[in-house]
Amino acid sequence: MSRYEPKAHADAVRRHGPLTIGIGWDAPLNTFFAAVHRDNDNVDDEHREILWVGTSYGEIADPKTVIDAIDPFADVDADLAATLHADRLREGHRPRSPWIR
Repeated sequence: MSRYEPKAHADAVRRHGPLTIGIGWDAPLNTFFAAVHRDNDNVDDEHREILWVGTSYGEIADPKTVIDAIDPFADVDADLAATLHADRLREGHRPRSPWIR
């Protein structure tokens, strides 16, 4: 599994408060993922999550999809798609387990 934490846009922080942003490759789920969460102790857990994609087996096969998902929230390096693609090639994936639906 790889995980990167790009810096949040200033306008996204003004709108949502401090943010934690994660993006990467999840080999056991065979998917790219992206998550944006409010990083504020005054926000209850129910309202902390803003975005979370790539949580199902094989959900996202293209790194551009997860980059586009976090683009409104984060400053993304131009080479991130190539880095994520390399992570996928290096780490591979696991066969789908029969108990994953």
